[in-house]
Amino acid sequence: MGTSRWPWTPGPAGPSAATAGTSHTSLRAAYRAGLLTNLANPKAAGFAISFLPQFVPPHAPVLATVLALASIQVLVSILWYTGVAWFVNQARRLFARDDVRRRMEQVSGLLLIGFGVRMAVQQR
Repeated sequence: MGTSRWPWTPGPAGPSAATAGTSHTSLRAAYRAGLLTNLANPKAAGFAISFLPQFVPPHAPVLATVLALASIQVLVSILWYTGVAWFVNQARRLFARDDVRRRMEQVSGLLLIGFGVRMAVQQR
């Protein structure tokens, strides 16, 4: 149907969809971008200011307790996002394989054909 002429359709001579647009960023640049994004995010500061003080005991040193709670939050966030990054990397590797990508295209095409047939035979 002419879809092989579309520029975003991966062809035998063109780059595959899995490798198109990828760039190699250093860890330092990625860390700096993430840090600047988080520091420029007013929601993070608003969350810390509104959420953490409620867990400070009445006679405890406020600054030390809030810093400890913030450190725990940072540690949990680092662990969580490290796990998310690992999972996404594993999924990227899986979906970059030609046999998996081909099977996903077959399944999605079959689903679209099935939806089209269902709409064609459905009575109003």
